[in-house]
Amino acid sequence: MPDNAETKRAEEVLRPGQFVHLGIPDEDAEDGLRIMQGRLIELALRYFAVELKCPVKEFLSSPDAGTEIACAVAGDGCVYRFPAGFRSSTRLPEQQWFLDKPETVSRIQMREFVRVPLELPIAVRLPGGHGSLHTAKDTTLVDISGGGLSFVNDGKVLLSANIAVDIPEVPGYGQLKAHARVKRCTPITTPTGRTVYHIGAEFEADDFSHAEQERLIQTVFDLQRSYLQRGLRMPNIDHTHRSSAKDFPEEVQKDL
Repeated sequence: MPDNAETKRAEEVLRPGQFVHLGIPDEDAEDGLRIMQGRLIELALRYFAVELKCPVKEFLSSPDAGTEIACAVAGDGCVYRFPAGFRSSTRLPEQQWFLDKPETVSRIQMREFVRVPLELPIAVRLPGGHGSLHTAKDTTLVDISGGGLSFVNDGKVLLSANIAVDIPEVPGYGQLKAHARVKRCTPITTPTGRTVYHIGAEFEADDFSHAEQERLIQTVFDLQRSYLQRGLRMPNIDHTHRSSAKDFPEEVQKDL
């Protein structure tokens, strides 16, 4: 975990009912991690229990005792990360894993967490004059995370500008409408030599209740899992430097 990450005692953050994202070391999995999800159902003095939602075959492929699992849960406007050693599992038909309870968890901003490439239509209202917003413009989503998104735009957008976004249907979530603040404006060179821009924006936290925020993060985790199960490598895209279209997934390239 980053040295400068804000830490909290586990008891201040973890609670029964939370959605838990688990990354299990697996040499045969994409990027060396098998992704699973579950709900925290018990928090004891030295361990916590997670009820998994997965096929039986996957549940039975539990790691060895002591294996360190990368865990994460949603917080208010953030994600908390922590490692936890695997202890044991229940017998079927119950699907529960027991892991070592951490002493502390590290807080990270959602925009720094899991980001998945996703080609979807999106309507964006960009800044107009005197604090107003222009009429919605249809474009294409590039990627999404629990804390923000990026989309294709023909021109530059000023950093810190306020915008409004509307995605009619995010798989597993539904319609997503939110206000956001522009954090990146990255020039992208298309195969034809044309320059477009990837606009990265952070959601305004006030637009989401904690339950909606957690549901969005769970959706992003599910999309990541689906992406990896289809054998697709999660692209490591640097949004801070000029890139070419070939650096992006094929489904995004054709819309550049």
